[in-house]
Amino acid sequence: MTIFNHVNEPLATYDGTLPSNTPSDIRGSLQAIRRAAQRARLVAQQTGTDLIVMRAGQVVRVASGQKTGQ
Repeated sequence: MTIFNHVNEPLATYDGTLPSNTPSDIRGSLQAIRRAAQRARLVAQQTGTDLIVMRAGQVVRVASGQKTGQ
């Protein structure tokens, strides 16, 4: 597994909402990313494959069948 070095930059804070003036293509792309993540979790569960996800700013491996926080 790849270990990433710590980078001194602020973590993004994202509460799941977008400003009302966000273009529709950006809104659509975020929805597509969420669908892709859900599909990746499903495929990982079906195939017994681990997922690599970000949790609290850290890259972690999640065993198939564990909750990924989504």
